[in-house]
Amino acid sequence: ETKSTMDSLIPIIQKLQDVFQMAGLGKAPVDLPQLIVVGSQSAGKSSVLEKIVGRDFLPRGSTIVTRRPLVLQLINTKIHTQPGGDSKEWGEFLHRKGEKIYSFERIKQEINAETDRVVGRNCGISSEPINLKIYSPSVLDLTLVDLPGITKNPVGDQPPDIEVRIRNMAIQYISNPNSIIVAVSPANADMANSESLKLARDIDPEGHRTLGVLTKIDLMDKGTNAWDMLNGKVIKLRHGYVGMVNRSQADINNGKTVRQQISDEAKFFRSHNAYRSIAEKLGTGYLTERLNSILVNHINKVLPSMCSKITQQLLEKEAKLRELGAPVPSDDKGGVLLQILLKYSKAFADAIDGKLQNLTQNDLCGGSRISDIFHNVFARSLHRIQPFDDLSDHQIRTAILNATATKPSLFVTEDSFQLLVKRQIARLKTPSVQCSELVYDELRRIASQCETLTLELGRFPDLKRRLSECTRDLIRRKLEPTKEMIANLINIELSYIKTTHPDFISSAKAMALAKNQATQQSESRQKELLAGLTETLNSITVAGDDKLPDVPPVLRSQDISDYDKGTSETRIIKTLIQSYFNIVQKIVKDAVPKAVMHFLVQGCRNSIQGELVKSLYKVNLFEDLMSEEPHTKKEREELTKMITVLRKAVKVVKAVQDHSVGA
Repeated sequence: ETKSTMDSLIPIIQKLQDVFQMAGLGKAPVDLPQLIVVGSQSAGKSSVLEKIVGRDFLPRGSTIVTRRPLVLQLINTKIHTQPGGDSKEWGEFLHRKGEKIYSFERIKQEINAETDRVVGRNCGISSEPINLKIYSPSVLDLTLVDLPGITKNPVGDQPPDIEVRIRNMAIQYISNPNSIIVAVSPANADMANSESLKLARDIDPEGHRTLGVLTKIDLMDKGTNAWDMLNGKVIKLRHGYVGMVNRSQADINNGKTVRQQISDEAKFFRSHNAYRSIAEKLGTGYLTERLNSILVNHINKVLPSMCSKITQQLLEKEAKLRELGAPVPSDDKGGVLLQILLKYSKAFADAIDGKLQNLTQNDLCGGSRISDIFHNVFARSLHRIQPFDDLSDHQIRTAILNATATKPSLFVTEDSFQLLVKRQIARLKTPSVQCSELVYDELRRIASQCETLTLELGRFPDLKRRLSECTRDLIRRKLEPTKEMIANLINIELSYIKTTHPDFISSAKAMALAKNQATQQSESRQKELLAGLTETLNSITVAGDDKLPDVPPVLRSQDISDYDKGTSETRIIKTLIQSYFNIVQKIVKDAVPKAVMHFLVQGCRNSIQGELVKSLYKVNLFEDLMSEEPHTKKEREELTKMITVLRKAVKVVKAVQDHSVGA
């Protein structure tokens, strides 16, 4: 990377911070690289920051002073100001954008005033940051976030949970994986008890993104020094430690300037026996250069992934906004309504025709499910109905005898055949009607899917509800004539038994089959018949007086003596029934799906558009039907705001990428 490109990296992040902060998003959509300064209330954080800036600009006091995060952006005017520009030092607050404040005492007052504006004059705290830019030819480009100092015990008007609140705020900032933790600790205290280092270790246990700053080195007990601490012998950090010597309260009271202290600090380290050999790696100048180097390298490392994340978020938000759609103008509500009705109707028809591209590819849907009902569910159910279900030979023989009545018959009567075959044909009605009901359920399912696929309906709850009601009502109304037609199909078959059907077996052939199936009666059967006859004659004889026996109250077909003839007739009837039932079963299997398709499926498909337009496209309904949910309007506003911010962010990042390519 060229130096000019590297110099532009920190300003790029500063611009992104401004963009996100001005948008009032609360939390940036991406984790920005930044230096987070943490430390206890008495660790000397404010003094460190003032020395980095080279000016006295932070409020001071005996209690907690920093009560809101201070996002401090340092901009070197030698690098970033055009020739002939302002060569002075000044500050600019984001909440007073464009106003240059040349007095650092006024900057201090504004920090106090802005803090009080949000959290009041008591000792409350807020995570809402104050953004301050310092323009100076004496600073290096840096972005630091100064957090409220960690305090153990509340004093004065501080809330009792002040420690927990400050700690949670610090964790929120340092949990950003793209941040560098600047842990400020007093060298004259036990490092094992350092609040800043303990906090850093909780989030960054390996110390990979933590830099230690040791203050008050000049106040250590005589005979001790910070050599081991500075060289990572006590607690090791990847970015190491930098020692500092800050102004005392007496120095401040006596008017000692920050820049005088920086000069005295350098003299202290150069003259101290323990620090003389490493003096060039101690003090404010080295800390500033180190922070700049760490931040630039870190930004350079994470910038590509950050750019990708910003771009990805922008695409996602734009897609979501397209899904929500634009607000509907008052004079175009009818046009938008009509478009939605046509889109839904087309989706319904396409789902039936198998032309809808958005349906799942993992299972059957739409028209294919209706086809499965016809060819698998209904067909199998129909095939399970056999010609002689719930019809025994005894019942067949009884029907034959009852049909014969008083007339002795030479052949099987047609009345008994018609009676029995009609009874079996009637059993085809129930599964046929159920077939139409299954398709009815499937059409309702398709309607629900199309509601989901018609994304615009999600914006208008009343329209969605009314459209759903209209569709379901249409499907329900089309079901009734379908059922009636199916009932008529069965009734047609019952009304006329066409024995001349070309596929129906002839009587002669049926008799031949019955004869082939007949078996010779065994001798035992003949003996049984003879014994039964003798017993009957004896009983008559015993009765005497030539009196006939009483007729049994219940007379069954097996009580009739002509067994061979009865068996033969039963076989003939069964052959005829099976032949004719199979013919009707095929007719029903073919006709029912056709009836369902014509009256129900195609009836709904072809009339849904007209039905919806007729019922819903009415001027007096436009206002109600095209009313959005309140949360939809709010979500659109938030998305529009976020998209604007992300587009600005993309533009900012692209500028540094183009600069890098040009270099």
